[in-house]
Amino acid sequence: MMKLKVHLVFPGTCEEALKFYNDTLKGEVDFIFRKKEDKTQQIAEVDKEKISHMIIKTPHFEIGGEDANKDQKVVVGNNNKLVIVFYDLPECKRVFDIFAKEGTVTMPFQKTFFCDGMGEVTDKYGISWLIMMTDEGYEG
Repeated sequence: MMKLKVHLVFPGTCEEALKFYNDTLKGEVDFIFRKKEDKTQQIAEVDKEKISHMIIKTPHFEIGGEDANKDQKVVVGNNNKLVIVFYDLPECKRVFDIFAKEGTVTMPFQKTFFCDGMGEVTDKYGISWLIMMTDEGYEG
C-alpha cells in the first residue's frame, strides 16, 4: 500500500500559506515542526522560526509544506514535490532506486529520526519526488 501526497516549498511563507489553504479547504492543521526543533542539523539563526514540516489534512487529501533555507532560491518549478508514502520498506527502497537510476538524487535513501527510510530524487523527466516510509505515529 502507498499514498500520494503534495508537498510545497515556500520562501518563508509556509505557515501563512498553509493556514490559508487550511481555512479555504476546511481542513485542520495536523502537524507543525519548526527548523529550530530539528536537533540533527545546524540551522542559521535567520531560519530557526521557519517551518521544517507542516501538514494540513482536508476531508479528501493532505498538503505538506516547508520553508526554504535562506540560501535556497524558491522559483516556480522547484517549489513542489510529489511525496509517495510506503508501508513496506523493501518496496519503498525499490521504487527509490528505480527513480534514482536515471535521475538525480537530492538526498540519499536513509533512515531518519521520524521514519525507517526516506530519500529525495528528481526523476529523468524533471519531476521531484520525496519517497518515504510512513511517519504515522511519529510525535516530534
